[in-house]
Amino acid sequence: MADEVVKQDSKQPTAAADVQAAPRVKKKKSRPTNCVQSNKRIRRKDWYYRDGKYFANKQCFKLWIEQETEKAKKAADEAAAKAAAPGNAESGPA
Repeated sequence: MADEVVKQDSKQPTAAADVQAAPRVKKKKSRPTNCVQSNKRIRRKDWYYRDGKYFANKQCFKLWIEQETEKAKKAADEAAAKAAAPGNAESGPA
């Protein structure tokens, strides 16, 4: 009798089985259209890929690196100035 119950349960489709049976749509990887730094149009033969980003050429990549280092330096300077501020509770005696 227990075997009959198992057989009846296996014949009935479940909602989870229906979800798994649905065809999966693969996403196409979109190719980059514009340079990260200069926003120029990028042609397939001219891709310059560095640091996970696409650039129009090597010069654009170098300019982007310079801008990123300036941003990092500026952020570090601001953090140091904030830490050195006289009203900062963290810099006081413990």
